[in-house]
Amino acid sequence: MRKKKEQAARDSTLASGWKVEGEEPIVSAEEDTVAPEGQVTQVASDAEPAAPGLSNGALVTLGVFGGLYLLYVWGWFIIAQAYASVNAMAAAGSGTIGGVLQQIVFWAAPLAPVLWFGLSLLFSRGGRTRRLVLFLFIGAIVLMPLPMLIARGS
Repeated sequence: MRKKKEQAARDSTLASGWKVEGEEPIVSAEEDTVAPEGQVTQVASDAEPAAPGLSNGALVTLGVFGGLYLLYVWGWFIIAQAYASVNAMAAAGSGTIGGVLQQIVFWAAPLAPVLWFGLSLLFSRGGRTRRLVLFLFIGAIVLMPLPMLIARGS
């Protein structure tokens, strides 16, 4: 059997950013400043605490709606490709400017879910999670790619 060797006491320090509660903070010489009246004050070395973020449920909800909107972008892009020739023939009879505008609107449909998601996040900043979920739910209904869900008769 091994004999236990007595170990020398070691210095214990806390990692950066950690503090022991209940004890007075130790002020080092580098953190001391002299106030204009000659009083010694401590310089705040830590930044202000960050604002609380979103809850876990809110982050999961954002992920689910983000994935749904990504599927909507893909669906509208597939629809735009499938109907491109039909739209080109319809736009041919509306003149040059009308044809360009019709193509822009037709190909902008895949961008609508991305814009809705981004604007929902923008307009519900500041901890308004219920408003964000409401906006995203309304967008999930309004932006649904219905032409993919409607089957054509053969």
